[in-house]
Amino acid sequence: MFSMFFGSGNLVFPLAIGAQTMDKAPWAIIGLTISGVLVPFLGLLGVILYKGNRIEYFASIGKVPAFLLAFSMLALMGPFGVIPRCILVSHGGVKLFAPSVSLPVFSFVFCVLTLFLVWKHDRIVPILGKVLTPWLLGGIGVLIVGGLLYGPAIPHSSESSGKAFLEGLWKGYQMMDLLAAFFFSAATVAYIHEYLGKNEKQSELVKLSVKASLLGAGLLGLVYIGFILLGAGFSDSLKSVEPSQYLVAVAQETLGYLAAPVASITIILACLTTAAILTMLFADFLREDILNKKIGNPIALIITLVISFFVSMIGFEALANWIASVLEVAYPALIALTIANIVKKLWQVDCSKWAFWIIFFGSLSLFISKRFELFNFS
Repeated sequence: MFSMFFGSGNLVFPLAIGAQTMDKAPWAIIGLTISGVLVPFLGLLGVILYKGNRIEYFASIGKVPAFLLAFSMLALMGPFGVIPRCILVSHGGVKLFAPSVSLPVFSFVFCVLTLFLVWKHDRIVPILGKVLTPWLLGGIGVLIVGGLLYGPAIPHSSESSGKAFLEGLWKGYQMMDLLAAFFFSAATVAYIHEYLGKNEKQSELVKLSVKASLLGAGLLGLVYIGFILLGAGFSDSLKSVEPSQYLVAVAQETLGYLAAPVASITIILACLTTAAILTMLFADFLREDILNKKIGNPIALIITLVISFFVSMIGFEALANWIASVLEVAYPALIALTIANIVKKLWQVDCSKWAFWIIFFGSLSLFISKRFELFNFS
């Protein structure tokens, strides 16, 4: 669960939050904990209560809107958003010790490695959990401990505590972990369902799924705290660095000659694990929901990664701005739907449809008015 969630945005945004808020970082940590840990956990819990059934979870907003919403989320998390962002952040890590490697070449190699990981669907969760996650956690631990022990004192910021809190809250939005929660939890429930086999009981399935989610959320929260404090301590060093290379810059400051292998392996593993599960999810949706199984799984995987390759050529900043605009409208409505679905399951009060659409049109109106004001001002 941890390695599914911990990808490109999780490597960049906490460090960026710390660099901006500095000694106000504790307030930013609270904001990020709400939007980057608590809200995604609610999404996990919601889908678990629906036994991992995505169709039933979104059914209250209507069949066609549910399909369009699922497609939009998977496209944004998949080849049109997060997978290319994973490629770009990984490339930033590789440039630490191989600056001559071009983005097109690296993107191609990354896509091939991702294809290798997801070729066998039934192996992806065990590979993530038993092989890649221990290495990922080890690398993250070394970077955080080294940075906090040998890093400089955190400088003072003129930013207010409230603004720091909002910065953490907004960056948590941009990591898109609530969107991921809707689909990652379904994969986890399916894996636990297979693990329990014939002895499965619904209560045991929910119990193990919630345990996995709590453990993943707890690890995410601890890593976010460490990364925000690292960003705060090294804020001066990060001023002239591209966002995709923040972790590399911190590693160079603290680990010296060890920076290249540790930072690069950590970045690539984090991005590769997330890209793998997102590739599998989008390819499944493309094959089953859009094309009605008219193509095989290998073709769907290749199409997903080809799109990701070309979108990764756009660049990190442009991609981040595009993702942020979509999230500004959709995210509040999805939070409302998540809370309403949990209330529906636990207390049999059905307000999911109205909660989603009222918040959605409110967010859309606010987004349009802000853009209109900006246009008039320009």
